[in-house]
Amino acid sequence: MQCKADTNDVFLIEHGMIAATNGRNIVVDFFAQDDIIGLSNLMLGSTSDYIFVVLSDELTVIRYHKEDLIEKIMNTQEGYLYHYMHMQNMVNRLLALQELWRLPTEERIVIVLLELSRKYGQESENKNILCFPKQISKGMIAQYTNFNPNTITTILQKLQEEDCIYPVRSTIFIDMEKLETKLKAIS
Repeated sequence: MQCKADTNDVFLIEHGMIAATNGRNIVVDFFAQDDIIGLSNLMLGSTSDYIFVVLSDELTVIRYHKEDLIEKIMNTQEGYLYHYMHMQNMVNRLLALQELWRLPTEERIVIVLLELSRKYGQESENKNILCFPKQISKGMIAQYTNFNPNTITTILQKLQEEDCIYPVRSTIFIDMEKLETKLKAIS
């Protein structure tokens, strides 16, 4: 499901996962529980920077009218500071993605696997092994890392041979300890 966010609303994600895509349908970010969408531009009626694609089976959001939210934020003593911090976090996410794109192939993919697993993965019986989110496909990883899907497949196969990841049907289990060790070795 795709939707262009209503430009006069702000959404707080309670449950579920969303991918933000640019105008060319390239994944540029992921959002999940407790993330806010729609607060990056305070102008009412302004166009959204992204098209949002719902990745999870269910998505629960709280919808706020931007006008009411802006009024409440700006009428509090720390309101401007809150918005400033929100914008700083958005800029930092974009800068981190740009820095990621400058890294070598294997290092870039390992970092993305670690970060996305920490943020959105599920724990397994073993505390060192996380289940990579099923909603994020190899194609999305390829778009996010600015690679061809074949490159992602090749690196994932290599990581599987090194026992850093364990694919089981459509699920990928990630040994966080081994993958972090691998990252230290290649960086």
